[in-house]
Amino acid sequence: MTNPSGSQGDEPLVTVPVSGDNGPDNAGSYRIKPPAGASVPASSTRWVMPGETVDIEDLPIGRGFFYVGDFRRGRPGPVDACVIDTGAQVAQEAADPAADIGIVPPGYATLSGEERRTYIEWLASPRRKPDIHTRYLFLHLFGFERRVLIDGAAGKVSEAEYGEMTRELQRMLNLDADYSWQRHVRNLLDFIDLMAARTGKVYDQKPPNGSATGYQVPLNVRVAFGQAALDRHPVPAGWALAWVKLDPMMIRRAAVARCPDEFDRVFMRRYRERFHEGMLVPVNRTRLNVLPQPAFKALQNVPLPGFLLGLPDVAAVTGPRNRLQLLMNESADALGAFSRYLARNPDAYGSLEATLMLPPEVWPDATRDAISALASEVADTTTVITFGALFARFKAMGTLTRDRMASFNAALSQAGIAVEPDVRLGARTPKPDDAVALFAAPATAALAHTDDAYVVATLMVDLAAAVATADGTASAAEIALIEREIDAWSHLEPLQQTRLKARNLVQLAQAASSAGLKKKLEPLPAGVKKAIACFLVQTANADGTVSREEVKLLEKIYRMLDLDPQRLYIDLHQGASAVSGPGGARAPGARRASVAVKPGERASKDAAPEARSAGAGLVLDTTRIAALQQETARVSAILADVFVEEQPAVPLEEASNARESVAPEDLEEPEEVVPAPDALLGLDDAHSTFLRLLVSRPSWTRAELADAAADLELMLDGAIEQVNEASLDHWDEPLTDGDDPVEINQDLAQRLAA
Repeated sequence: MTNPSGSQGDEPLVTVPVSGDNGPDNAGSYRIKPPAGASVPASSTRWVMPGETVDIEDLPIGRGFFYVGDFRRGRPGPVDACVIDTGAQVAQEAADPAADIGIVPPGYATLSGEERRTYIEWLASPRRKPDIHTRYLFLHLFGFERRVLIDGAAGKVSEAEYGEMTRELQRMLNLDADYSWQRHVRNLLDFIDLMAARTGKVYDQKPPNGSATGYQVPLNVRVAFGQAALDRHPVPAGWALAWVKLDPMMIRRAAVARCPDEFDRVFMRRYRERFHEGMLVPVNRTRLNVLPQPAFKALQNVPLPGFLLGLPDVAAVTGPRNRLQLLMNESADALGAFSRYLARNPDAYGSLEATLMLPPEVWPDATRDAISALASEVADTTTVITFGALFARFKAMGTLTRDRMASFNAALSQAGIAVEPDVRLGARTPKPDDAVALFAAPATAALAHTDDAYVVATLMVDLAAAVATADGTASAAEIALIEREIDAWSHLEPLQQTRLKARNLVQLAQAASSAGLKKKLEPLPAGVKKAIACFLVQTANADGTVSREEVKLLEKIYRMLDLDPQRLYIDLHQGASAVSGPGGARAPGARRASVAVKPGERASKDAAPEARSAGAGLVLDTTRIAALQQETARVSAILADVFVEEQPAVPLEEASNARESVAPEDLEEPEEVVPAPDALLGLDDAHSTFLRLLVSRPSWTRAELADAAADLELMLDGAIEQVNEASLDHWDEPLTDGDDPVEINQDLAQRLAA
């Protein structure tokens, strides 16, 4: 007969049946000590890892993660309830796997032979939930808990094995939706993280990822913060992010869940900007309860490793959490437009339109790679392509609004890529067929300096390009002359000169509209108008031939400049003479100019002094221009109005569509807020935090609770009274009992957890 009582540490005894005087029915059992020197063999209990196959009752089990032993010559102790006893009877037929075994807590020794067969068959299977009742799952979980809390605490579990157990437990987590099952598996996963970091600091380990569950901040997060507080070590950004994502009492905007990857990057970046190496957390009075609370009752009082003792519970104070809440709100606000856009266009994730609503520092890698490749291509040359071709290099779903185009250009500028024309300088929003020039520029989001002199220079370049292409295609000589003149305008900054050259290439590739040109030229002083005319004549004469198309266009421009068109032919002939060298000899490689003159007309030998001086090489006298502009305030006002390209009128239908697609994400509307869990029992924030602490342990000393109340700036007796009143309102029972120690009603704690 086997004695069922006792524990593994009891003195070994032998039980011998003895017949009484009244026959075998009245036989008693007497415990007799074994003879001196005799010993009871220890059981062969051991942990089986995946990869090792164990045959139990003709069933090979190769998936591991269970204890096996033989208790035929010894007695199992309380912690051996999870061990498969190879000496125990197993039936040939299994019980219904979905039937409740009705044993709380379950143990292998207490199962019937049929139930043992059911459990062993499940262990030999892929171990999925539809095949087994939840109580069998808990029996299997007991083995994991023993391995971690006993063998792990003794240093018998390697880091690699912890990793294997973590992966298996994460798979098992969703085998059952039962709250108790999920809570105990999560608790064990948290404790595995702690045990894996037993030789160092938890805050130096990789922080957990996931979303908030239950009503407590996960144990490993609180340990990391507690260790950082004791060590006066800055809390790393990853652990701060883990707190805001895993604390169920945090209030979360919709962006946190709708665009989690972007939120993580924005939060981490802003956290480092705000706290640099990390936030310093003060040491508070409340001690952290690190008891693992396993489902296996026999393990509930196992001793804790020393590195988990004496830590402050940062969850007991509101200061650090409030700072993290504020930073989380700011990070979510930065993603508000992006989040709302995705809510309306869920398939737009990764598109250029969606990306442009993000802070540039968190753009997707694909967009960053495309920009980097583009920067390499334009590093040594100016590239002219259509906007549609540029657009095709990025994942785009439609046209960009003017604001989004400005954001796009700013992002390119930060990568050292300048765009001409640039909507930020007053250009209209390009269409897919419009030509744009890309060129290298200093990496900055700031715009190049512009003034009235630069605006006049853009007019001159546009007109010169129009003259050069009037007969079809600009010649190399005409292009070279325009670029030389731009280089000679020393009153402009180098970046302005580079942009003008890019502008010239765009205009040569696609002539600009002359709409509104007269209005822009009208307020210019007469001296500037004459200088523009001389520059255009030089351009027409650059290749030695002035075509009829060029003459026709020049006549039109002269009229816009309020210059006599008849004077054009004088200027053309004098411009042709400028192509030749001194004394009438032609410059090397130059052809004699041929001017298309109207029949019956002769060019005058006299030329205006301004034209002759300009023919020798155009120099824009900015001092003179400034003096003329300062003559009246009216001229300055006109220049400010006309030196910006007017936006084309938008049809009503197009404008309506634009408003529908653009306005919502640009409106200053508040970002949606994901409702936080209701305040516990309707209590305010401080008392809810106090309640969360209360139910984390079965009992408290009054001194411990006094420290917790002080951390929250609460009066202890008043806080307990308020919590109990809320409990009475909800459940007709108080939550606490006693004064010192203060006992916590575990039934109510379970209801709160559920």
